[in-house]
Amino acid sequence: MSSASDLRLRLLTLKHYLHQNLLEFLARPDAGRYLKIGGGIAATLLLIISWQVTVWLISVISYHRNPIPYLHEYYNPLTPRFVDTSSYRTPEHKVMDLDAYKEELFKINQFNTYLSDKLPINRRHGDPRTEGCRMAARSLTKDEDLVSASIIMVMYNEELSILLRSIVSILLNTPMESLKEILIIDDKSSRYELGARLDQELRQFPFVRLIRNSKREGLIRSRIIGAKAALGKVLIFLDSHIEVLEGWYSPLISRVMSDKRTVVCPIVAAIDHTTLEVVTSEYTNTWGTWDWDMKFFWEAVPPRENQRRTFDDSVPIRTPAMSGGLFAMNKDFFFEIGAYDPGMKVWGGENLELSFRIWMCGGALEINTCSYVGHVFRKPGVKQKSIAEETALLQNLKRVVEVWLDDYKDTCYKAAPAMKNVIEGDVVSRTLLRQRLKCKSFSWYLREVDPDKPRPDRDFVAYGEIKGPGDQCMDSMGSFAGTRAGVYNCHGKGYTQFWKLHLSGEIKNAEFCLDGDGTNPRNVVLYACHGLGGNQQWFLTEDGYIKHGGSGMCLSHDSRFLMLMPCSNEDRFVWQFSGISEAIREKFYVLYSKQFNYTTKKQVEENMKKAEEERKARKAAAEEKRREEERKKEEEDTARKAEEERLKAEEAKLKAEEAKLKAEEAKLKAEEAKLKAAEVKLKAEEERRKREQDEEEVEKKKLLEKELEELREWKKLKAEKEKVAAEKEKVAAEKEKVAAEKEKQELERMKKEKEMEEKRKLDEIDALKKEKEAEERRKSEELAKQKELEKMRKEKELEEMKKAKELEEIKKAKKLEMRQKKEELSKEDNAEIELADKTKQEQLPEGDKDRDVEEKTLKDHEKDLKPVEDKNTDTKEKDLKSDKLSKIEDAELKEFLAWKSRQKKES
Repeated sequence: MSSASDLRLRLLTLKHYLHQNLLEFLARPDAGRYLKIGGGIAATLLLIISWQVTVWLISVISYHRNPIPYLHEYYNPLTPRFVDTSSYRTPEHKVMDLDAYKEELFKINQFNTYLSDKLPINRRHGDPRTEGCRMAARSLTKDEDLVSASIIMVMYNEELSILLRSIVSILLNTPMESLKEILIIDDKSSRYELGARLDQELRQFPFVRLIRNSKREGLIRSRIIGAKAALGKVLIFLDSHIEVLEGWYSPLISRVMSDKRTVVCPIVAAIDHTTLEVVTSEYTNTWGTWDWDMKFFWEAVPPRENQRRTFDDSVPIRTPAMSGGLFAMNKDFFFEIGAYDPGMKVWGGENLELSFRIWMCGGALEINTCSYVGHVFRKPGVKQKSIAEETALLQNLKRVVEVWLDDYKDTCYKAAPAMKNVIEGDVVSRTLLRQRLKCKSFSWYLREVDPDKPRPDRDFVAYGEIKGPGDQCMDSMGSFAGTRAGVYNCHGKGYTQFWKLHLSGEIKNAEFCLDGDGTNPRNVVLYACHGLGGNQQWFLTEDGYIKHGGSGMCLSHDSRFLMLMPCSNEDRFVWQFSGISEAIREKFYVLYSKQFNYTTKKQVEENMKKAEEERKARKAAAEEKRREEERKKEEEDTARKAEEERLKAEEAKLKAEEAKLKAEEAKLKAEEAKLKAAEVKLKAEEERRKREQDEEEVEKKKLLEKELEELREWKKLKAEKEKVAAEKEKVAAEKEKVAAEKEKQELERMKKEKEMEEKRKLDEIDALKKEKEAEERRKSEELAKQKELEKMRKEKELEEMKKAKELEEIKKAKKLEMRQKKEELSKEDNAEIELADKTKQEQLPEGDKDRDVEEKTLKDHEKDLKPVEDKNTDTKEKDLKSDKLSKIEDAELKEFLAWKSRQKKES
C-alpha cells in the first residue's frame, strides 16, 4: 500500500511540475519560435520513419507477389545488385585516361557501357501507366488464370550488364503464376564474358533456359529456333537490351487470350543511349508505319484512329506495322501463318513481312497502350553496316516486295533502285503459303488498314531519288531536325536518298521536310513538316528546276550541302526524280503555277485562246460601261437634292433639343443644393451618436473592474479551503504509511524465513545435479579419448601400408630394369659373337661397377626405410604406454570423486 501511494504522489508532483513549467514556457515571448522549430524536427523525424516503413512494405509486398526465396535480395530496393566486371574489364584505377576509356566502351556497344556497369541490375522504375490503364487493369484476367507464356530473347555479343538487367526486370515485374520460361538464344557470341561466366550468372535465376547456336544463324532464324523450343502457349519476343516496366505483362497476354489471331505490341519506352534513363512519353501516341523504300518509322496516330478509340488512352491502337523487336503472339497462330521467312538473312525486313502477313491473312496487329517496355536505342551513325549486311538487307526487302506488294512493286523499285538489282532467292514457298492461307491483296491492305498512307497514284507529284549532275543525289545525310541536307554519291538503296514531292508542295523524306532556313536564306535544312507552305513550299518545273516558295530562288548545291541561289542555266540547278506521276503533276501545275509565275506549254496555248476571247469581251464591256456611267450620273443628281432637304430638317431638330437640355441643367443645380443641406444634418446626427456610445463604454468598463475584484477575492478563499483540506489528507496519509510499514516489516521477516528454507533445498538439489553432470562429463571425455586414440592408430596403419607399397614398387622397378638389360644383351646378332666376347672381357670391370652401384642404392634405400619402421614401432609402444597411463589416471579420478561425494554426505 505504501509503495503504491508513494508512486501516486510522485506522479502527481511530476504532473504539477510539468504543468507549471509548460505555463511558464508558453508565457515567454519567444515560445512560438521554439514551438515551430520543435514541430519541424518532429515532422522531419516522422517523414523519415514513414519513408523507411514504406520501403519495407514495398519490399515485402513485392516479395509476396513473386515469392521466390532466392530472389528476395533482388526485390529489396535498398540492396542494389551490380555485375562484377573485374574478370573481363580493365580496373578503373589502372585506366590512364578515363574519358578515352569511356569513349572506347561507347564505340563497342553504341551506348554508355561505362554507366551501365555502374547501374544496379535490379533498379526499379515508377508505374508509367495512365489512370485509365490502371482502372482497366482491374477488369483483366487474374494472374493465376493467364495462360503460360515463353519469353524469347535472341542475343549476339550483348553487353552482360544490359542482358542481366533485362532478365532481372522481367522476373521482378512478371507474375510467376503464368511465366513458363525465359529462353535466351545465344547466336554464337564471341565475347569472353558470354561463355562460362554467363552460364554461371544464369544459374541463380529461375525460369531461365540458355540455348547456344552451333553456328551464326542471325536474328530471324534464331527466333524460329526459340519458337520451336518454347513450351508456353503464348510467345513473347523481346530484344536483349530492354527493361520491362510495371504492369507490362497482363495486358499483352489477356489480349492474346481473348483473340488468338491478334498480335500485340507494347509501347516502346526509349532508354537514352547516353544517360540510360527511361523516357516513357516519346512513343505514347505513335504507331508503326513504313515508306515506299521499305523503311520502318514511327509517326503520330492520325485523327481517324483516335476517333475510333474515342480518345480513350486505354484502348489499343490498330497499327499498320510493328518495329518487330517486342511483341506477343499465340504460338499456334505464329506457326499457322508461316512463322518467319527462313529465306531471310540475319535481320531486317522481317517486321514488315510479318506485319503485312498478319493483316492480309486474317489477323490483327495492335499496340497496347497500357503495356510499357523500355528499349535501348543505340546511337545512330556510330557503326556502319558492311557491304554483306547491306546486301542481305536489300535481299530481305526484295523478298517482301515480290511476295506481298502486288501492283506496287515498281513504286518500291523506283524509291530504292538498288533493291531491283539484288537476287532475292527462291520465294515460291512463300507465294504458295500466301495462296494456301487465302490472303487478301495489297490494295485491300492500303484501303482498309492504312488508308492515310500517301501513294504515288494519289499524293506524289514525283518520288524516289532526286539526281543532280555527276551522279550526285540529294541526301538527308542521316541527320536530325535543324541540320543541313546535302548531296552524296547515288547508292540506289533509298533511305536517306528517298524523297517525295507531295501535291501540297512539300519535299519530304520519311520524317522531315526540306525547309529554307529562315536565319540563313541560302541554307536548306531538315525540319518537322508543318503543312503551312512558306519555307517548306517547293515547285518543280518541266525543265527540272526546283523553286523555293518563300524566297523565289532555285535549289542548288556546293558539291556538299544544298543551298538556295538565284536561278541560272548551270547544270547544278537541274534535278531529276526517278519516278514521276503525270496525272498528279498536272494538278500540281494547276494549283501552283500562278504562285510561282510559271506557265507550262499547255498553259501557253490556252493563254493565247483566252487572250483573243478577252479582247472581244473587253470591247463589249467598254460599251456597256459607258452606258452604265451615264445612268449613274442621273441617279447621283437626284440623290444629292434629296440629301440637302434631309440635312435642313435635321438642323431644326438639333436646335429644339438644345433648348430642352438647358432646362434640365437648371433642375439639376436645384437638386444639388438640397443634397448639400441633407449632408450637413447627417454629420451632426453622427457626432451626437458617437458621444453617447463613448459614455456607455466608460460605464461598462467600471462594471467589469468590480466583477474582476470580486473574482479575485473568491479565488483567495477557495485556495485557503483547498490548503486546509490538503493538510488533513496529508495527516491521514502519514497514519496509513506508518501502519503499512509495520505490515511490510512483518511480511519481510516471514519472506526471509521462507527464502532461507527454499535456498537450503535448492543447494541440495544443485549439489546432486553437479555430481551427475561431473559423472556424465567424465564418461564423455573417456569416449572422446578412445575415439581419438582409435583414429591415430588407423592413421599410423595407413602410413605404414603406404610406405610398404612404395618399397614394393621400388623393388619391382629395379627388377624390371635388370630384366631389360639382360634381354638387350641376348638380342645381339650371332654374326658378332666373337667381337661381343672381346668387348665383354674388356668391359667386365665397368659392368661389375654398375651392378655394385645398383646393389648399394638398394641397400641405402632399405636403410632409409628401417628408421621409419623403427619410428613406427616406437610410436606404437608410446601409444600403449599412454593408454596405460590414461587408464591409471581414470582410476585415480574415480577414487577422488567417490571420496568427495562421501565428504558431502557426511557434511
